[in-house]
Amino acid sequence: MAEKKAQIRVYLPTDTDKILKILAAVKESSVNALVNEAIEHWLEEAEQKEIVEKFNLDQLDEIG
Repeated sequence: MAEKKAQIRVYLPTDTDKILKILAAVKESSVNALVNEAIEHWLEEAEQKEIVEKFNLDQLDEIG
């Protein structure tokens, strides 16, 4: 079964959008993949990990 995925909308400065699109093309990837990779890296930073642990955000699927 395919993993459920949420969709979000993000507003970026035009220059950032252009750079992301060019990087995606150069890397033969997609903007979606690049943004997902960036978010995953960001979530691995100590500050975010502390918040996740403090509020048990890694256990959200167990609620409800």
